[in-house]
Amino acid sequence: MNTLRAFVTLWLLSFHRLFWSIGTPMLLLPLTACAMFLVRRRYGADLDPVMAFHGFSVFLLRVFAPFVTPLCALAFGTASVGGDREDRTLLFLFIRPLPRGLILLAKFLAAWPLVLGFTCGSFWVFCRLAGPPGRAAFDAYLPAVVYMASAYTALFHLFGALFRHSTIAALIYAVFMEVLLGNVPGVIRRVAINYYGRSLMYDAGVEHGLSAPDPQWFDPYPAHDAKLALWTITAGTLAAAWLVFRTREYEEPT
Repeated sequence: MNTLRAFVTLWLLSFHRLFWSIGTPMLLLPLTACAMFLVRRRYGADLDPVMAFHGFSVFLLRVFAPFVTPLCALAFGTASVGGDREDRTLLFLFIRPLPRGLILLAKFLAAWPLVLGFTCGSFWVFCRLAGPPGRAAFDAYLPAVVYMASAYTALFHLFGALFRHSTIAALIYAVFMEVLLGNVPGVIRRVAINYYGRSLMYDAGVEHGLSAPDPQWFDPYPAHDAKLALWTITAGTLAAAWLVFRTREYEEPT
């Protein structure tokens, strides 16, 4: 009972700390910029519903999936564990009667709903601003958004367990490595989360009029395999983060 009480307390405190952290207002800046762009673009004013859906899908595939989704996960995923390391409060958690594995789980469960809330919430707002094509896009692309957000959250927890300044490492990875690896031809693109997410989006959008991409530039992964890959990345990176966090000696001064 004491362990459960300590776990719930840590989860609630971590959730509260993440929500009121500097990451929240910093995240609202790019989300607001995207909303302003959609207001001016007015996809819903297009008389051709197929062309409107295609145009809005291009925004989601080129901006929301590779940039907005990882930024939402970065704002809370790296700060979940990395924030305690940077604030030099991580060692204080280790002297509490709570196993390290449960500490990491509480941190993940505090960050995950925030990431999903901001990612899916901003996605809903963007779709509403896009009008009729946005409503179709929301139903078609929401599963892919959830899968990507979950995978990024788990990955950035691994970053937090591995790196002292995990936010910087995750930002470099999200902005440069993910975009670069996800668009290069060949097998190497399969290490990028956004590649699988965009593959799911292409598969879901074709029936609504989204044109299939040129295989020379983007060859989508099969939808079922892409979904399995994202779940594997989520479970695998979270398990790796659990192993590192459980066994590593953190000697940051307090």
